[in-house]
Amino acid sequence: MKGSKIIKITALVLLISIVFIILGGIIFAVIVTKDINLNKNELEVYAAETKFNDVGGNRIMLPQEYKIVTPISEISPYIVNAFVALEDKRFYTHHGLDYRRIVGAMINNIKAGYMKEGGSTITQQLAKNAILTNEKSLVRKLKEAKLARQIEKRYSKDEIMEMYLNTIYFGHSLYGVRSATERLFGKSPNDVSLSEAAILAGIVKNPKRNSPLNSVENALERRDLVLKLMKEQGYIGDDEYNSAVSEGYTEPTVLSADSEYLKYAESAAEEAAKILGISEKALLTGGFTVNTYMNADIQKSVYNIRNDKNLKVSDANSTELIADNLTGGIIAYDSDVSYNPMEFRRSPGSTLKPFMAYLPALESGKYSPISPILDEKTVFGDYSPKNYQNIYSGWCSINDAVISSANVPAVKLASEFGIDHVRNFAEKFGLSFNSKDGLSAVLGGMTDGVTVTEIGEAYMTLASGGVHKELTFVKSIEKNGEIIYMHYPESTRVISAESAYLMTYMLENAAKKGTAKKLSSIGCIAAKTGTNGDDTANYDAWCASYTPEYTSISTYFGKAMPLSVTGGGMPTMLMLKIMQTLPVSSEEFTVPEGVTYADIDGYLYDNSHMLKLASENTPYEYRKSAIFSEKFIPEPSDYFNDPLPTDFDLKRGDGELILSFTAGDKFIIKVTDLNGNEIYRAQPGAGFVELAIPETAVGIVGYKLSAETSDGVFIAETNPKLAFIFYSNSKLFGNGNRFRIR
Repeated sequence: MKGSKIIKITALVLLISIVFIILGGIIFAVIVTKDINLNKNELEVYAAETKFNDVGGNRIMLPQEYKIVTPISEISPYIVNAFVALEDKRFYTHHGLDYRRIVGAMINNIKAGYMKEGGSTITQQLAKNAILTNEKSLVRKLKEAKLARQIEKRYSKDEIMEMYLNTIYFGHSLYGVRSATERLFGKSPNDVSLSEAAILAGIVKNPKRNSPLNSVENALERRDLVLKLMKEQGYIGDDEYNSAVSEGYTEPTVLSADSEYLKYAESAAEEAAKILGISEKALLTGGFTVNTYMNADIQKSVYNIRNDKNLKVSDANSTELIADNLTGGIIAYDSDVSYNPMEFRRSPGSTLKPFMAYLPALESGKYSPISPILDEKTVFGDYSPKNYQNIYSGWCSINDAVISSANVPAVKLASEFGIDHVRNFAEKFGLSFNSKDGLSAVLGGMTDGVTVTEIGEAYMTLASGGVHKELTFVKSIEKNGEIIYMHYPESTRVISAESAYLMTYMLENAAKKGTAKKLSSIGCIAAKTGTNGDDTANYDAWCASYTPEYTSISTYFGKAMPLSVTGGGMPTMLMLKIMQTLPVSSEEFTVPEGVTYADIDGYLYDNSHMLKLASENTPYEYRKSAIFSEKFIPEPSDYFNDPLPTDFDLKRGDGELILSFTAGDKFIIKVTDLNGNEIYRAQPGAGFVELAIPETAVGIVGYKLSAETSDGVFIAETNPKLAFIFYSNSKLFGNGNRFRIR
């Protein structure tokens, strides 16, 4: 009995506790939601409230800026049924809250150990989208529930569905069902197919992942889930299901008349949302004014040229970005893909070479553009890079390696300094790497790849003389006439002005006569190309260029482009067409005070692959002008110092003159008489030479030595050695020679 009494008391306490908890919860809910009531016209929605302006303050009109609520009668039943099947299968029977779903979500969340499911109905989502924020809290859920009940009392199910579909955010600045169907499918909401409706419903949970503009594979996988649910819930039959799952997706090629601004504005919206720390939907519906760096005329040119059918590659996408070097503002951007350019990663090919190989070498003080390097098949541990078409130049200058975009010299330099060092060095330019990236990254073989804006920042740093700035679409953001954000370019010097200019000098040569020579007509321009592929196809092709005013990046990419599509091909041609439309400038790249030209010893350079300055004794024929940083000028050459034998002697013997000298290892030593006739030639390394010259006449005779190179270039000569012959009793040697070697 005693135990039974304890059980009854415990049960009573628990019951009372539960009652108090429930009452407390009700009181708490009443208190926190007391100010939440559905006001008249609060659910009126618009497709876009935020404005975008170009750099001149002119409004950018976008295709999705339809301030029109699409009535339910103009929305395909496929769309309605797809959203109901995926988001709220008891939509037509509940009164705002689906208690069965709430309990199920709670159980699943407890099992998972985190908030896996929300249990929100379409009505609750409408309340959140139109009135509340995305804040994840119990208070917001309570407010959402109260508003949902009020909405259900005031509006019919069709009215709720209509408002819901007009307040959904589909990513890519697409707000509302009309902007989404026109952008994604090129159709009005009433004309979409079953497959397209399922794709649309599948996007909403995660627009970045599930949008077909970002990943067709993910979008179709999500679509198939929606179609499966629609079939299970009786909205479609087997034939409709099978037909829909067999469809693919192709982005519409013809958009609205203002589509030349679309990709730019989408990217600007995403960046502005990040700057403010809000969602893209909150940005688009928040009444902001986003002032961008877009130059409308240049943007139109980029869009029209990039979409020229003669510059298209089958089954390939292309991207073009142009930035202002002074501010870091992106003045034009267009692409075939809708990933944000600050996130979409691809292999950059050889465009990384300057930052992972040549600039570390220049900054070290051990190398200059003229420095010799051996371009030959080389193995670096387990990595064996190949040059394009397996062509190797042997000894060449770093400048020549840049011009031809040779692979081995670049990897050789990066290997010398170490992969960790060159990765860290390149990161100063705004590039990012995976810790797994090894020497192959020098040629673009990266784990994750780079974004077009990272490459743009890196090359803009060179254009700015070694000063790094971040690229941006957004100049300022306003709300209610007040500036709430202003972009101030932050500059950081990452390399010396001298090294930046020396790299620019080499990239100018690449644009004049190297892999980017299609740009040679532009004038003052530096450029680097890059290609990523294998023996069967190319996958990425880049051209990065800059002038004193602008930095421009062109890239083509695809699953399997023809081998003919290289960085020096279509991307450079696209770059050329666009550069020809930019304002003409007579500016040249500024030469820093610490850069100078000096002559080098070309004979030593060509024959011994050594870099030395020419000395006063270096013949004119062997002087080569080269560019250097004054901080790192090589030592003078002593190769042509003392080229003549120091033991040159002439004395009389018995009826003959004895001429002797020791020939060195470098030069040919010639013996000539006073009339300039050559009587003997000693090859380099001949050692001690002694000549017996017969006395054939009375008078003054003389001989001199001269030194010349193997290719006949005169270096220096001695003063003549003279002999006075007063009598002679010698005879000509029987062999007919005028002299003999003793």
